[in-house]
Amino acid sequence: MEGTGAAAAATPPQALVPAPPARRGAGAAAPRGRLELAADALLCCFTGAMLVCFASCAAFMAARRACGRGSRAAAVAEELFLWSLLVGALLLPLADLAQQLLELFRRRNNEARVAPQVGGGARGRQDALRRSGTAPVFFVSFMCMNVGLLMRTLAPAKDSYMATAGYIVGDVGCFLHSVAFCFLLYQELLVQLRSIYAKLKED
Repeated sequence: MEGTGAAAAATPPQALVPAPPARRGAGAAAPRGRLELAADALLCCFTGAMLVCFASCAAFMAARRACGRGSRAAAVAEELFLWSLLVGALLLPLADLAQQLLELFRRRNNEARVAPQVGGGARGRQDALRRSGTAPVFFVSFMCMNVGLLMRTLAPAKDSYMATAGYIVGDVGCFLHSVAFCFLLYQELLVQLRSIYAKLKED
C-alpha cells in the first residue's frame, strides 16, 4: 500500500493536450457543400427529364409505326414526351445556373480536393462517351432525318409513295437519334448520381 502510494505520488501529472483549433472557413464550407449538392441534384433532375423526353420520343415513333398514330400507346407516349419536354424547358435556366455555380465552386477549391472528385468524374464521363460508340448512330440518324425530309419535300403529293417512304425514313432517323441520346443521357445521369453519393458519403 505504501509502495503504491509512493509510486503514484512520484508519477508526474500528465499535461493536458490542447484541442486542435477549428479550421478557418469550416463554418462556410458546410453551407457551400449543401449548395453544391443542391446544384448537383438540380442537374440530375434536368438530365432525368431529358432522358424521359428522348425515351418517350423513341416510344412514340415506334408506337406510331407499329400501332398507328391514333392508338392508345402512341397517345400516351406523345403526352409523356410533351410533358417531359415542358419540364426540361422549365428546368433549363435553373440547370444552367447550377452548372455555373458548380464551375465556380470547382475553381475555388484547392487542387488536392478537386483532383479526386471533379477530375475523376470528368474522366469517367469522357471514358463513358468514348466507350459508347454512338457517333455512327448519330451520323446515320442525322442522314435518315435529312433524307426523309428531302423525300417529303420533293414528293409530288402528300399521299404518294415517295412521301410515305420519306415519313418512314424520317421516323427511323428520329428513333435512332432518340435512342442514342437516351444511351448518352443514361451514362451522364449515372455519373451525376455517383458524384452526389460520393459527396453525401464524405459529409
